[in-house]
Amino acid sequence: MDQSLLEPRLTEAGISFMVNIESTGRPCLITRDALSHLCHATGFRMDPMNTYRAFEARINSVARRLVFTGSRESPLVLEPRYFP
Repeated sequence: MDQSLLEPRLTEAGISFMVNIESTGRPCLITRDALSHLCHATGFRMDPMNTYRAFEARINSVARRLVFTGSRESPLVLEPRYFP
């Protein structure tokens, strides 16, 4: 797979990224609202890509959990409600 497809990308809607589940790439998107929610919860101010990088492990964990619970959405959209 082309490495550039695996890199997170800033879009108008948020950050698009891939999560690998059992050697299969799954397209995901974390919304700008969800990124803002994560950022504000910690009291920091960061741009969307830096917020994604700071919370990348948590974001990927949530995406994996949603895939394992049977979400068929493509791309899988992560919204603020997934980050209590």
